[in-house]
Amino acid sequence: MTLNYDQKRALILASKHGIDYLDTMIHHLKAESPEAFHTERTLRKRRFHHQPATDTPHRSFVVHRHA
Repeated sequence: MTLNYDQKRALILASKHGIDYLDTMIHHLKAESPEAFHTERTLRKRRFHHQPATDTPHRSFVVHRHA
């Protein structure tokens, strides 16, 4: 499941008001549509194109970042 059009638009609009507002919107959307967000379990199965910048759980990635 993915977020619907209105939910995606709400995220875009929230991003224009700063990180605190965006975090609040994400929290709301996770409560409304939890299946649209990764969990620790699903991230472990995910293959990223670029190497994650943090200790994000993942199965693999294609491109290494160069510092």
